[in-house]
Amino acid sequence: MICNIPKVTVTTWSSDNIVLAGPTYRQYLNKSIDIINSKDVASIIGQPGMGKTTILRKAEESCKGKMFTFFLDLASKNEIEEEFWSRIDRFKLREIVLPKMDKKKYGYSFFKKLRGLSFESHLEGLCNKLNDPLLRLYCVDYSKDFDGMLRLIGDLKAITDVVLFIDEVRDFHLSKIHRLINSGLAVPVLMAIPTDAYNKVTDLAIRRRLDESRISLDSALTSEDIKEIIEAYCKPLADELYPIILSMWNGKELNTVSSILQYIKSEVDKAINACGKEEVDCVKEKIKSSYTLKDVESDSKTLEKMIRETINSLSKELEISYVHPRGKRVEIKGKTITVGIFFIYNEMAYIGLVKLMNSSEVDLEAQLLSFLEVVEHDKKEYKVAKKFIITNGKIDVQGVETVELSTLEVVRIIRGDNVILDEKVRNLLKNILIQKDTNTVKSPESEVVT
Repeated sequence: MICNIPKVTVTTWSSDNIVLAGPTYRQYLNKSIDIINSKDVASIIGQPGMGKTTILRKAEESCKGKMFTFFLDLASKNEIEEEFWSRIDRFKLREIVLPKMDKKKYGYSFFKKLRGLSFESHLEGLCNKLNDPLLRLYCVDYSKDFDGMLRLIGDLKAITDVVLFIDEVRDFHLSKIHRLINSGLAVPVLMAIPTDAYNKVTDLAIRRRLDESRISLDSALTSEDIKEIIEAYCKPLADELYPIILSMWNGKELNTVSSILQYIKSEVDKAINACGKEEVDCVKEKIKSSYTLKDVESDSKTLEKMIRETINSLSKELEISYVHPRGKRVEIKGKTITVGIFFIYNEMAYIGLVKLMNSSEVDLEAQLLSFLEVVEHDKKEYKVAKKFIITNGKIDVQGVETVELSTLEVVRIIRGDNVILDEKVRNLLKNILIQKDTNTVKSPESEVVT
């Protein structure tokens, strides 16, 4: 396998090997472990798919062999005690309890042993007969409700350290968890709460307790985290995938760890299908082609036409009176250029160029655009309200606004992603359109073009 993407379940990514990648996540894990060791409470809050469960599982791993752990998954559970009692492992409890039980105290004599009665069988006969915490634990002799849960935890804590990991906590679970925290048991609790559930909490005491040691995962990922996550799950293709995923993360098209992993799986599967086999070099080339421009001049013209057509389709809605269907030829400083985007709004002209590039060099057309102040159309002069350049690079020309698209966005638009195209054009128009200040203005000192 080129990549090792775990299967997705209803509430979490499942894998035999739990991977925690990225400095932010390691920092949060260390904070969680410190809170557990100090017998405190922490709430990990974030959108589904941001890695809350992963932090819980890794923190649980760190406690194995040192503490008795309960991992409760409250997804689709109305009551915390319902999940607690379903997770009770009688044999695991007995492994902890038996070495601490004095046989003489419980009436297990040498003669009983001679008769072939094991200590365990002897204890079975005492269940429900003695009010003894060790025997209660051995027999799991508790009412199967919330109070019984608290009593079991209290008995167990008397002989070993106990920690609770509670996943998928909803707002309606928090009142009982608050009771657990305030019960005096002093048991560390690490819980994961979806953001929407946290936002529904209205009890100020509970809210304050959650915020005391809140670990927030929403928008927590840095570029370094993203890079490490990709390398952890798909190292052979990390260099090819990273710029795509970072661009989509910054554009909020990907917004969780699980969405990143799902995207990786989808793109790699498509590349493998196109290659016909899992051949790394072929898959790399297929992925790389998804965010590189083959011919910037041709791609610039294609993008320009698509933007122009989209502006035209929005013209009635936005009260744009005229959109040039091709691109207007103009003369500036004795040079002729074609203004690819030209439209009229509120009796003022808006002009723009599309300049895709593979380098940082600013060409002559972009520099000349700054001198254009008045344009003539249909025997009428219009003052230029805005001059703009749409580009995938860095262009800095005085008096000209730059509208930057990522190369990945350009490639996806050219390949037919109309959702991105519509969004980008609407944002462009929203940012550059201005209200009518004056009627048509003539400026004899300015360059006038026909």
